Amino acid sequence: MHKLRPVSPEVFITEETFPSVGQDHAAFLRQHLEQSPKGRVRACMHKTNEDRMHEMFIAFTGTNYVRPSLHVGKDESLHLLEGEADYFFFGPDGSVTDVVSLGAYGSGYQFYCRIPASTEHALLIRSDDIAIHETTPGPFKREDTVFSAWSPEDANQAAVAKFLDKLRLTPRAIRPMLQMKRTGEEVFVADQAVVSIGRKEIEFLKQTVQTTARKRVRLCTHKELENTLHEMFVVYMDMTYVKPNKHINKDESLHILEGEADFIFFDAQGKITEIIPLGAEGTGRQFYIRVPAFVYHTIIMRSERLVIHEATPGPFRREDTVWAVWAPAETDLPAVADFMRSLREAADQRTAVLV
Repeated sequence: MHKLRPVSPEVFITEETFPSVGQDHAAFLRQHLEQSPKGRVRACMHKTNEDRMHEMFIAFTGTNYVRPSLHVGKDESLHLLEGEADYFFFGPDGSVTDVVSLGAYGSGYQFYCRIPASTEHALLIRSDDIAIHETTPGPFKREDTVFSAWSPEDANQAAVAKFLDKLRLTPRAIRPMLQMKRTGEEVFVADQAVVSIGRKEIEFLKQTVQTTARKRVRLCTHKELENTLHEMFVVYMDMTYVKPNKHINKDESLHILEGEADFIFFDAQGKITEIIPLGAEGTGRQFYIRVPAFVYHTIIMRSERLVIHEATPGPFRREDTVWAVWAPAETDLPAVADFMRSLREAADQRTAVLV
């Protein structure tokens, strides 16, 4: 089990240098959910309230009331891991303007929803419990969350029950294909007010990646480079080379949806310092990793395709990414092949030692 420091019975913070999440975390959350007075418990992958990107793995019981609210000036996202839920969006008078039915990856429903800044919204839980991966820009400021004046307060149980019963009458529906625009050979950008992702969008990317020269493609759920939360659904193929790099003053994270890979960290001279096996849920590997700022890293593919939900703080600045001078250029194919072979051998040796 990875190191999690308790802040309260319902909040834990990672103490790992390279925070990662696997099935052991899911069991941990379920165990503590039974002891939670509020029926919710979270494990934070950011370490302070001042971090530029906040990420939480949260479990809720199905009886939870998530009061309608909006977040001032910042987007957030929800990636559903287990269970079923609906995301409701409201106008200023409390009228429903949109609904996104959510289910786990492969359920047929959308598994991801991005909530635009300053938009009133609420989560309706449809199953006995749910587990989610939530992402939002930091730093945390309590005043950035404004509860909808027209919605019942938590303590008014009768009004809450009536409100939730009304929402439950809304039928669940499969979301149409996300509208998107292509801005380059490898890049699509979401082109809807409310962005949600399901298997049909992922299948589209998996088909498209084969037509790209570098065998990689991404769908951006943020619409502008200046947005403070950048999220991409990325597909790589087994021959993709990601040159080692580091990011200045910002973390990033990878949540694996399909396939397997090894994530490798280096020191400034190119010596391997850590190797973390990654894979989709059910592979026995960690399905999530958070990459600290200022640390060189790369990823090597262990399957024909790799599908990733990637997140990092914005805005995008090209100079925030520093490429390792000790790693081969993409155009030097023989050197790339030798470099990747050496990384795979190092990962294999580490796995053999661990076994």
